[in-house]
Amino acid sequence: MSAEFQNDLPLKGQRILVTREEGPDHSLSESLIQLGAEVHIHPLISIQPPDSWDSFDQQINHINQIDWLVFTSRNGVIFTFQRLAELNLSNEIFQSLRIACIGPATAEALLQEGLETDLIPSIYQSEGLVQEFQKMKPDGLCFWLVQAEAPRSILQKELIKMNAEVVTSTVYCNRMPQMDFSPLLELIRLKKLDWIVFASASAVKNLCSIIPQEWGKTWSSNLKVACLGEITKNAAMEQGLNVEVMNLKNLIPSKLNSKKFPGLQKNPLNIPTS
Repeated sequence: MSAEFQNDLPLKGQRILVTREEGPDHSLSESLIQLGAEVHIHPLISIQPPDSWDSFDQQINHINQIDWLVFTSRNGVIFTFQRLAELNLSNEIFQSLRIACIGPATAEALLQEGLETDLIPSIYQSEGLVQEFQKMKPDGLCFWLVQAEAPRSILQKELIKMNAEVVTSTVYCNRMPQMDFSPLLELIRLKKLDWIVFASASAVKNLCSIIPQEWGKTWSSNLKVACLGEITKNAAMEQGLNVEVMNLKNLIPSKLNSKKFPGLQKNPLNIPTS
């Protein structure tokens, strides 16, 4: 790579903390590095299977009572089909159901399992699903919400208000990683970061929980925060963090040389959207 090209990298000199687990299919850190950033990866959540599959397995045995299967995250799809494999079941068990996904990334994960989505809201969060279900008058229909442990309750509550029947199953949990956070805390203490990237409200909560009390509220004064989604942004702002970017793609300067950086405008950070 030429020196001229390196100098033109849009994130050159930016020191960015990535707080999520990285996978080969959606590597945010790799994309940031290619754009010139100095990336520090310190996952603040660990996605794990639930302590019990009893609720999910029971619902599988009563699948003929379900009208709508609702996935509220990409992880929900991934863990659902991992469980089906453990039970030696195929995706055909869902063929008779209508399926809603909270956003395009969730629908894409479902498509990779061989199933298409019947409904994606225009607003990629629970409120968007509520709006769509209100249009169809779900009185008497049964909705199976496949979700994380301790999810937001708005979707379930609003469906019940519409006289729908709602059953829920936990298929994954957001846990605090069991690891030594002293290297991360040292980066923050020495002010060796410019940005923190959060992809979930849980990551925001977990970071704030490990900050020493004696640091007070000034530890983040030099840090800019980029968030994925409205819920994550709200969690960061509640903690007094300086949210400057709501869509992680906006970390990239708007004026890019398309000849030098082909394809960056389309999806520069390889970020799944809900």
